[in-house]
Order: sequence, then structure tokens, then C-alpha cells
Amino acid sequence: MKDYYKILGVPENASQHSIKSVFRKLAFKHHPDKNPGNENQAEARFKEINEAYAILGDKNKRQQYDYARKNPFVGAGYGGFQYSQQDIFQGIFANQAFINEMNRMFSQGGLRFDRDFMNQVFFGGKGSVFHTQPGSRSGVYQQYSPGVSIRKQNWLERLLTKAMTRFSRFMLKKLLGIEYAPDLDLHIELELTPEEIAVGGEKEVSYKRGKRRKKLIVKIPPSAETGTKIRLKGMGLVEKRKAGDLYLHIKVIKQTPLNPT
Repeated sequence: MKDYYKILGVPENASQHSIKSVFRKLAFKHHPDKNPGNENQAEARFKEINEAYAILGDKNKRQQYDYARKNPFVGAGYGGFQYSQQDIFQGIFANQAFINEMNRMFSQGGLRFDRDFMNQVFFGGKGSVFHTQPGSRSGVYQQYSPGVSIRKQNWLERLLTKAMTRFSRFMLKKLLGIEYAPDLDLHIELELTPEEIAVGGEKEVSYKRGKRRKKLIVKIPPSAETGTKIRLKGMGLVEKRKAGDLYLHIKVIKQTPLNPT
């Protein structure tokens, strides 16, 4: 059995508030986007940290986990700890409030926590889709196997789905004070050679903004290095007059010398 207390580096009597605080610091520190050149190790650690918090951050699961640690010979069907890693991630990512909170926290630092990122890190990117059903406050995880066709909605079903989504957002805001906040930020990698950084100047950047491709001229800071982020305010996705930001993640590459003829 994994030692989740050790993974987070907290004592067994740590308060829920303390566990949450430590988790945030570790998750931010080991986010793959914060560790260029060491993404694989950071991703594994990031996944481990989230798994530990999914258990220790939930009072009921924590009680079951503590009981199983003290009574290792108790069977899973008799009060033992019975969660697989997939169960753990399904549980925590079914909590839309958690996703929104993490999205806000990471986006402020220019880091990803969108659906594609979660699929890749926590479910291996093997066709796993995590989404929120219209009219529901909690997310639903579904596994789609390769080769299985998904029936597309007709125009009437799409219209009803859109209407239900709008109605659900309105009711969440009206009754619970929860306002839907889509992730409108975009993140792209900008490769530069040491020569380009040394010379400075400007660089043309092409990226997809929604359904359209957009080109920008970006000024290269003289102190740029791998891991440097450039934030372009308001150049992300746009929804209902709100615009996200575009984050350029600089990666310094070595220029391949030309072979003499």
C-alpha cells in the first residue's frame, strides 16, 4: 500500500487545511510545464501528488485509508481500502469545483490543467474522455475504446443540449453562486536558437485561435531561456466578449550546422 502521507510529506495527524496547502505547493512545483527538459519525471511526480491528495483530501477516503493501514489484513470487502488508481482519479475529477479551482490556480501561473492535459497525464491519452454533462455540477469520466463509433447528435439534440447547458449555468449562478468559467488561455511552445536570442528583435508566431489561424509578431526578451514564459494578454480564445491570454513557452534549441559541400 502506498504511503500517501510520505508522498505529500505531511504527518498522519495533519489537518485537512494543512494537507490542501501542501498539495497546492507541491502540485505547482512539479507541474510538467514548470519542468522543461524533465517533463516525464515531473509528470510522474505530479500524478503521484494528485493521487495522494485525492485520498487524504477526502475525509471519508482518508478514514478508510487510515483504517486499512492499521489493519492490513482486513479484506477489501470488510472495510479495507478498495480504491484502484483509476477509481481515485475518476473520483477526484468528477468534482467540477476541484477542476475549476485547479484551473484557476495553474492558469494564473501560465500552466495547463485543461481536459487534454488531464487525459494525457492521468489517463495516458488512450482515448479517455473527461467531460461535464449538461445540467450537472459533477464531471463524468468515460472510456472510449479505439474502433468504437460514437453517434453524433442531430440538430434538434444539439439545440436541446445547448439550451440545457445555458439553463444549468443560469441555475448554478442563481441558486448556488457558482459561475461557469471556461478556460480561454492558450499555451504554445516557441522554439528559439541561441543566436536568435542573442540578436533579439522580433519573431513571427503562428497559432490556431479557435477555428482560425492567427499570426503575431513577438519581441524576444534578451534574457530568454528554456522555461521562460511570455504572456500576451487577450490573445487567447474568445467567448462572450471575454478573452483569455496566450502563453508562449520558450524552448532553446541548438541549430543544426550545415554540412560543408
